[in-house]
Amino acid sequence: MRLRKSTDPSLSAETARHQPIRIHLPAVVHLPHRDRAAGENPDRDAALRTEHVLRRLPERRWIVLDGADHKHGLDHVVVGPAGVFAITSRKPEGPGVRVRDGVLWLRKGEDRRASRPGTAINRCALDAARALERDIRSRSHYQVEVHPLVVLWCEFPQAVAESTKITFVHGRDLFGWLSAQEPALDEQSSAQIAQTVRMAQSSGRSRGHVPPRGRAA
Repeated sequence: MRLRKSTDPSLSAETARHQPIRIHLPAVVHLPHRDRAAGENPDRDAALRTEHVLRRLPERRWIVLDGADHKHGLDHVVVGPAGVFAITSRKPEGPGVRVRDGVLWLRKGEDRRASRPGTAINRCALDAARALERDIRSRSHYQVEVHPLVVLWCEFPQAVAESTKITFVHGRDLFGWLSAQEPALDEQSSAQIAQTVRMAQSSGRSRGHVPPRGRAA
């Protein structure tokens, strides 16, 4: 039997308390995942996670500079005992990545055999490192090599993949990898090179580039 709310003004308060109350709830719409995440930036999230790891490096031995080259997607420059590293952080779409012969391969779907080369990521990391290397050499007497380092925040079973030109490392292994590198610079050299990088950043700002942020660790 269908119950309806009575309009009889003589309805007692006691009876009214036992009448059914209809509550109309708004419909809940479940949006697709890509719609909910439309405003997210996976690579920015990757850069923030890398920043968190870099802050764990000993402050007296390592200098961390943020946002050195936005044009090439360079997120951090690290100067320390092991040398100078141009760090690009990435969180590629898809189920995972692998590295073969120094080239990043992005997996498509669940088929591990179906993949495509992530040459754009390789090229940006290498270009950023070479540009920074030229800046350091032209502004100082240090003829150092800048090591391009891509930090991956995704499924990466290899964890670390090194070649003569570029290194890929999973974010969870970044701290250990940097700490294990052979010493190449003393503290004075590191400080002077970091200052040179800051000068290059300031020059970039004066030319109208996106202003980078710096942090001396």
